[in-house]
Amino acid sequence: MTDTPITAGLAPLRPTDPPNTPGAIAAQEPRKPSELPPVTTGTSTHHIQGLADAVSRASATDPLNFLFQGEKLAPGTPLDPATMRRLLYESATTRLATKIAGGAFVAEAGGFAAVACWEPGRVGELHRADAQIIAERPVFAEFLGKIAELVQTHLYPVANRVSGGRYWKLSLMARDPGVPYVPGAVRAVLVPFMERFTSDQNEDGPMPVWLEAGSDQARAVYAHYGFREVGEMDIRGVKTWGMIYTGSIDIEKGGLQT
Repeated sequence: MTDTPITAGLAPLRPTDPPNTPGAIAAQEPRKPSELPPVTTGTSTHHIQGLADAVSRASATDPLNFLFQGEKLAPGTPLDPATMRRLLYESATTRLATKIAGGAFVAEAGGFAAVACWEPGRVGELHRADAQIIAERPVFAEFLGKIAELVQTHLYPVANRVSGGRYWKLSLMARDPGVPYVPGAVRAVLVPFMERFTSDQNEDGPMPVWLEAGSDQARAVYAHYGFREVGEMDIRGVKTWGMIYTGSIDIEKGGLQT
């Protein structure tokens, strides 16, 4: 999110420099494979650019991104595919740099067939990576405000009860539909980390995991891997869902289920 690729969820999660692997993003995730593809974790320019490339290609037609990126342009300026991809790439690299400075890391599977950013969070420190641009972008500011309402209602009480207000967030995840898929790549950048973060194998104890799904397809994918939908919001006619994963955490007792 090791120089040594891993194929199971029990390998170390701390980021190190990656091997020199070509970037490629998967199209669709098949049924659960018997063996996961190699995974590396890191915070290097290689990992940042790999995720930014994936986001710019895979998210260029998302309605929510049209809202966010469109408000960066002067009124009447067309948002063509090339401009959209450029804006998404620039946005991703800028935000990733801030997230990594706060402890986030990137995970990629199968030579960047699927890639994700895992970001640590703490109650009361929401959107530190986005604070400087809120005043300049009212649509994005509206989105962040509604996300804040969701986490205060559905995430913060759980985090306060089970992990001293700490949690992990899946803040970016992408796969490229134009590249042949690597079986198990999406699972490899999601499930081992979800399971580790919510177990006593996590360095600071089990913590809940949070994400926002910006489309019905994304919501279905994350639900398939165990995330539970806890709320939804509407931004200019585009829906987004808050989702949480708690694994084996006993929320009432504040520990793991036995």
